[in-house]
Amino acid sequence: MQMSLKIALILILLIYLFCILKAVKRKGMRINYLIFWSITGVILIISLLIPNLVEDISYKLGFEMPINMIFSIAIFILLYLLFDLTMQISKEHNQNISIIQEISILKKRVEELEEKHNGE
Repeated sequence: MQMSLKIALILILLIYLFCILKAVKRKGMRINYLIFWSITGVILIISLLIPNLVEDISYKLGFEMPINMIFSIAIFILLYLLFDLTMQISKEHNQNISIIQEISILKKRVEELEEKHNGE
């Protein structure tokens, strides 16, 4: 890989890490995702700085081409993130149902108290 391309990619990754930190300051990102995306950025920077790292690892793991390993890892990570987000959505959905039920109970109690107060 040409040195100018490596430098450009490293600059892009540093901007990427800066954007992640900015998202945390705005409290727009949970800490576990901050850690995940930060580690991803650091790993990408390390793989750019160490020559032939990806190729050596992919051949030792039995992949014919390094891009096959990269795609396999990317698919695995995306599936994990999809599963994690699905779990969070399910949890939020259950919390919403509980909150709706509590609000309904409180609303009924308020109506009963208003009727009782107006009846006196």
